[in-house]
Amino acid sequence: MPPVTDIAVYQKLSEIADDLDQLASDGPSLVGEAALNTAARTVRGMATAVYQHIMSTSDETQDS
Repeated sequence: MPPVTDIAVYQKLSEIADDLDQLASDGPSLVGEAALNTAARTVRGMATAVYQHIMSTSDETQDS
């Protein structure tokens, strides 16, 4: 199995966050909707952190 790249991690986390947002909009209850919204924000935050890492690494590479 090939190694997973940072961009693949970012893309997958973004996809999962989008799926959680969709589930929240179809949520069966307020509690379920709130839980899914919280999970989506958390996962989206992780995706953002990975993206920022990718961009900072890219900037360092360009500076060299």
